[in-house]
Amino acid sequence: MKKSMTVLTLALSCSLALAGCGSKDSSGGSGSSSAPSSAPSAGTSMSPGTGGSASTDVKEVKVSAKNFTFSPNEIRVKEGQKVKLTLDNTEGMHGLAIPDFKVDLQKPGTVEFTADKKGEHEFHCSVMCGAGHADMKGKIIVE
Repeated sequence: MKKSMTVLTLALSCSLALAGCGSKDSSGGSGSSSAPSSAPSAGTSMSPGTGGSASTDVKEVKVSAKNFTFSPNEIRVKEGQKVKLTLDNTEGMHGLAIPDFKVDLQKPGTVEFTADKKGEHEFHCSVMCGAGHADMKGKIIVE
């Protein structure tokens, strides 16, 4: 009897953990973002500047996250360019972290940062989302 209760408890715990990973939560959940967002209010349009400087351009990128991939999983920007990154969960609960730019969205939302370091920079899921979590990666290429 004691063994049956242990097995039942373990099975229930696993079921709850997996159910949380696979649920769709586009409302933002209860996670928090450690990166400040300086995104404009809704309805504000941001268009690239007319000057020749990359720092006046804003590259808007929408990243969709689902079990266990990002789309797009490769993003190209110019050095010095401001990036407005929006994360949308289309399946499961995911975050997006870019350690080289101190970005960590723990839930769907928007963050802005300046791509001021040339090279390839990895981004990854920052919310434990299940068996494929460790492989949920992409890269930002700053040219």
